[in-house]
Amino acid sequence: MIPVMCIVQQNQISDGIIEALQADINHFTLRAFNEQAQINWISIPEGDGFTAAEPSKTIIISLHANEALTTDKRVTLLNQLCDLAQRHTGLSANEIVTSVRDPQK
Repeated sequence: MIPVMCIVQQNQISDGIIEALQADINHFTLRAFNEQAQINWISIPEGDGFTAAEPSKTIIISLHANEALTTDKRVTLLNQLCDLAQRHTGLSANEIVTSVRDPQK
């Protein structure tokens, strides 16, 4: 299993979009790492997250790879993950934070 952590503001995106995004993240990890995603979805309570003194619209998607990655492969995966999040949320690339980390030791 590929551990994935997703952080969003509560009520930022609908349950239907969450389900679709989680399914696509799972497809992403299957393609990239040949393993299912184990997603930990964290909703920050409304009023608890701000960017530039406004309620945050940022989504964070962070995962651990199951292998050490070259820089080129990591950049490709980060771009794919950002594109996936943009398709589902309608957020700009500036509102999406992605991380693909090397395996946990």
